[in-house]
Parts: sequence; structure tokens; C-alpha cells
Amino acid sequence: MKKNKFNAFTLIELLVVISIIAILAGIALPVFGEVQIRGAQTKALSNAKQVGISLRLFAADYNGNFPIFTNPSEATGTANTSNEIFQTLVPDYLPDEGVFSIPGSAYCKPKAGSKMGDGKIAAGENEWAYVVGLSDTSTSLFPLLADGFAPGGTNYVSDETKPGGVWKAKKAVVVRVDGSGTVETTYKRGTGKDAKATVKRPDDPKQDAFKPDASYPWLSGNGVRVLNPIVP
Repeated sequence: MKKNKFNAFTLIELLVVISIIAILAGIALPVFGEVQIRGAQTKALSNAKQVGISLRLFAADYNGNFPIFTNPSEATGTANTSNEIFQTLVPDYLPDEGVFSIPGSAYCKPKAGSKMGDGKIAAGENEWAYVVGLSDTSTSLFPLLADGFAPGGTNYVSDETKPGGVWKAKKAVVVRVDGSGTVETTYKRGTGKDAKATVKRPDDPKQDAFKPDASYPWLSGNGVRVLNPIVP
């Protein structure tokens, strides 16, 4: 009688294959996640540059001054949030208000009843912080806008579920007065979810680029201040 022979994996061979697949997956998944984050940052940078262009177009119509009032035609109204400033750009200088939002940001969670595309930059529809009081003749390296900071300051936090934590305090999208924009590595202090980070100042990486310096001509002009987005 003939004996049937079956070609099959042994248990050990099967376990080896599974182990190899698990190792490869462990290597590939973090890389894939990083690629997704880089793609999101590139998209965010593109949006920020569009906002920067609209700010420069505005300045061309207002004697070189970037927006400072909630009612620019009459030079009245004090803005308390960047949403109020960016509202003055829509629709004359920026028809698409979608560029103010970044998926995944705690600042970008529209409230019930709000509607994207209605011409209003409502709570939950804006990611960007803004520096009030600059003009197109200000120092070109001064920051003009960046990802929204943690409330009450000009720093980012590592907890991505909180406002100011969209890139986990590792990176920041920044547009400067001259219109240039970059995804920058932040200067980080602390560890874990308690870590905080700031945008580096070009002349001194340990200094906060969004903090005025009275001893050095850095964002120290009259009326210069940083406005955060509305917390939804």
C-alpha cells in the first residue's frame, strides 16, 4: 500500500513565520505613522501659507499694516482672539475659510450649529495663533502666525488631546512676516505629557520666538501681542 505524503508547515515553522511578520509589522507601522504625520504637517503648512498671503494682501490695502482691528475699515474694535482677526480676511482676501482648520487639533472641533463655509470663523474652526501689531516692514524673521498655543501662554503641550498639542510639542508650523513658512522643530522642556515646547527664536534657539524681549529688539514694539484661537 502507498502512503500519502502531505507537505505542510510544522508548528515551529509556522511560529517562525508569524514572528517574522510581527517583527516587520513592528518596524513598518511606526514609519507609516510618521509618514502620515509628515503629510498632515505639509498640508497644514500649505494652509498657513495661504493665510500668510491673505495677510500680506490685506496689508497692501492698509498702509502695510497687518490686521489689528475687528472693524478695519473704521479702525475700531479690539480683537481678543485670532478668530476675530481672521474674520476680517473673509471673503475679500481669503474666500476659503477651510484653511484655518487642521484635522486632529483640539482647537478644531466645531460646536453643534456651526457651519463651515458660512463666512464666519467660529469656535472650533481655527487652528492658528496670530501676532497683532506687526506690519510688512517689521523684521522679516518675526513670526506672524503659528499653530495655536496652549491657552494662556505661547507654548505647546505634549498631550495631543489638549489645545496646543496637535504635534505633541515636537513640531510647529510657523509663517513669518516675509511670507516664508516652515515646519519647525520646537525647543522642548520637560518630559512626558507634562513637557512644554516653544518656537525657537532664530538668534537664540532657547528663547521663545513669540515672547517679546525688552532687552533685545524682538517683538517689543508698541501694541505687539499674541492672540490664540477660541477654545471650542
